[in-house]
Amino acid sequence: MEPEKFVGYKAAAEYLNIRRNTLSSYVTRGIGPKAEPEPEADGQYNLPVFTRAELDRWRDERPGQGARTDLASVAT
Repeated sequence: MEPEKFVGYKAAAEYLNIRRNTLSSYVTRGIGPKAEPEPEADGQYNLPVFTRAELDRWRDERPGQGARTDLASVAT
């Protein structure tokens, strides 16, 4: 059974089938899935927590490779 939550970039990136650094970059730039800090994090690192629902939503809404998201759409 798949987990409902993925802790850290590595687990979430594996689920999305992208590289860990790519996911981290997307989140840092504000174009990735929304993450929340792990509430019971011990030690010096606060790992992000991604829910499966959020990862699925983000993956389904991605425009796809080569899409020009910087261009304004023109209504015809």
